[in-house]
Amino acid sequence: MTPAILIVEDDPSFTSIVQMRLKSWRPQAEIVTTKTIADARAVLAAHNTFSLAILDHHLPDGVGTELFEDEHLAQTAVLAVSSDEHPDIPAQSVKAGARHFLSKRQVTEKLFLPLLDALLARQQLEMELLAEKLKQSAIDTIKVLIATLEHEINNPLGAVLGGAYLVKTSGSLDSEQLKTLQLIEESGQRIKHVIKQLRSATDIESVAKGHVQTFHIPGDKPWKV
Repeated sequence: MTPAILIVEDDPSFTSIVQMRLKSWRPQAEIVTTKTIADARAVLAAHNTFSLAILDHHLPDGVGTELFEDEHLAQTAVLAVSSDEHPDIPAQSVKAGARHFLSKRQVTEKLFLPLLDALLARQQLEMELLAEKLKQSAIDTIKVLIATLEHEINNPLGAVLGGAYLVKTSGSLDSEQLKTLQLIEESGQRIKHVIKQLRSATDIESVAKGHVQTFHIPGDKPWKV
């Protein structure tokens, strides 16, 4: 996949060096350059997603780490850079959200391009893990909804079927009434079967209350013993 790369840097000479290195690494890469935090925010809002951002620490309108407040940067692998040798800057950058920090002089070294490969690989893995987590969360929600559905349908349905059985065995019904009761029973059993198949498909664990198989749904009142 061809990466889209954002460079936030106010030094034109350094920007040119980074662009040359990036083009030697990914010739087809889409590279967007900005000089200020404000311009970077505007670009991030207009652009779908950047795979990689190279972010300078000192910028004309603030400190580069301020950009991590922008939600559009959440799915981007950020490499923080600076020519400032202050020992606190690397830690500040990483704590703010950068994947890695480099001194600007290190951009010309051999480690730079392999580091970019590693940053993108890690970002891709984390996005896959996040997608899997969201998928599992959705499945868990569906399970609770289906359990709730079974709980809310089976209880009144049991009362309907029980009442139909009592009326059916009373012995005072004509043939049309018996046919109607039979239709009620068959429809009720069909509903129970569909709910059972649905629960089975999502592998929801049933709960035994006495001799009756049912579900205790989060939010329900506690069962009385």
